[in-house]
Amino acid sequence: MTGEGGTPQPICVTPASVSVAEDNAPWPRVRNVIDALVSGLRTGRFIEEALESLCVELGASSAWSTLETKGHGPLHRSRTAGFQGVSLAVLAQHVTEVLERVQDERVTTAGRVPYAEVGSYVAVPLWSEADRSAKTCEFVGAMYLEFSGNQGTQDETLAFIEAMATLLGGMIAQQTRIESTSEDLLVERATDRHDSYLELDQLLAPESMRGIREELRAAMQSGASIMILGESGTGKTQLGTAFARAVRQEPIVRATLGMADDLNTITSELFGHERGAFSGAVSKRKGLVEHADGGTLILDEVLNLPSNAQKLLLDFTQFGLYRPLGYQGREPKTAKVRLISVTNGDVPQAIKERRFRQDLYYRLAKVPIVLPPLRERRQDIPKIATLFLHHLDGQTDWELSPDALDLLTSPHLPWEGNIRELEAVVERARNRARAGEGSDAVIDARHLDLPEGTSSPPPPAEPPATFEGGDIATRWQKILETRDGLEASEKAIIEETLAACEGFVARAARVLSMSRTGLISRMATLEIDADAFRRRRREG
Repeated sequence: MTGEGGTPQPICVTPASVSVAEDNAPWPRVRNVIDALVSGLRTGRFIEEALESLCVELGASSAWSTLETKGHGPLHRSRTAGFQGVSLAVLAQHVTEVLERVQDERVTTAGRVPYAEVGSYVAVPLWSEADRSAKTCEFVGAMYLEFSGNQGTQDETLAFIEAMATLLGGMIAQQTRIESTSEDLLVERATDRHDSYLELDQLLAPESMRGIREELRAAMQSGASIMILGESGTGKTQLGTAFARAVRQEPIVRATLGMADDLNTITSELFGHERGAFSGAVSKRKGLVEHADGGTLILDEVLNLPSNAQKLLLDFTQFGLYRPLGYQGREPKTAKVRLISVTNGDVPQAIKERRFRQDLYYRLAKVPIVLPPLRERRQDIPKIATLFLHHLDGQTDWELSPDALDLLTSPHLPWEGNIRELEAVVERARNRARAGEGSDAVIDARHLDLPEGTSSPPPPAEPPATFEGGDIATRWQKILETRDGLEASEKAIIEETLAACEGFVARAARVLSMSRTGLISRMATLEIDADAFRRRRREG
């Protein structure tokens, strides 16, 4: 359809106006799209992989989608060959206008592209349920596909795309519910619920903790950030939690850092994200900073935070301001939290090696606390063990026999696991004593099951293999020959995988347990053409 001056005009069609040609056999294509969609759930890229599969199955040159968010949300580009001579900016502008129209009018739109004599497009709304008359049905976004021919205006193509849109919309809605539930679980795990923790006064009661007791008592009168250092198992997180509970700075939220090095993942974890901010972000998420607002945020193993994320945290510690991923607000969000950082690493060495920002350290360690290892305060072991026993089983008046106390304080025990190891030893001993023949609540040395002396050190690690023998040129030639052989084997494996996956790069990447972009990079280096495998599938 054309308007005045021959300008291409979009055609609006409703689902009822579309019919499927009886001689078409869509089921193999349906299966392939569903396979791509379901497999993409594992990586959070099910939208992109569904779009890519639709491109392959329908011969589309590009596919885009947008989620229903404030400001219409971002576009997801799956695969774009485009029209010759048409820039990506022109294509993106057209796609944005079409998708915004679909979001405003909530109808399927199809027509000719405005920048080529031959070419068509289809844009369909995505709904949370197939029954759009249901009260629970929600509009979740829109999908756009573009063709170099007139396929976009054909009834069978429209019917196929709308059927897949119904499936994709339902999956987005379901994933939104799953993400919402996962966020609730994450916050529940991160929020302190440990009633079994010892109180601050109990932790600081030993004489060896006098200095730390005075430092923390002074910190109670301010909101200064605290950094707790010490070996693994010395009770750093427990001390930080007990301090926050003592000063009633709740909620107490714990962020375990270093679980990922991707900036999007880390930013989302700490500061949250808007819907559609990145691949797989199909729902809005609050960050742990927002959940801890008004309370305490414990940063566990803070030295594991990558350098690019350290800058974000530095900005927050300076101004209390942050922006969730994809946040479009004019003013940043604010949160008031006390930060308690915990690490068992060597902070001075990390700063010296530039693995950790010195300015961030000064922000996080206004009150630095160093917890001594258990072997340096063996005189506290009897009191700590008794505390654990009473806290573990307050209904029974457990005692430690003299020989048990002698063994626990023996200089031969390294206590490499520190307080955590002592707690586990005491609990096992209590269980053995309870299961024994005697009726007295007494723990003997035999219940502790501890060695009398130190264990022998582990054997030294084997040195790495080296190319030795001959002059430098000879050894270098050996390395080149080995590398050539490895690259030939790598190319053969990648090609075999692509053939098995019918040319789908995303599927092959999952089989090889590597990222899609990483596989594409290796394919370019090894001169592997994925389109050849797709053509082979179509020709077969």
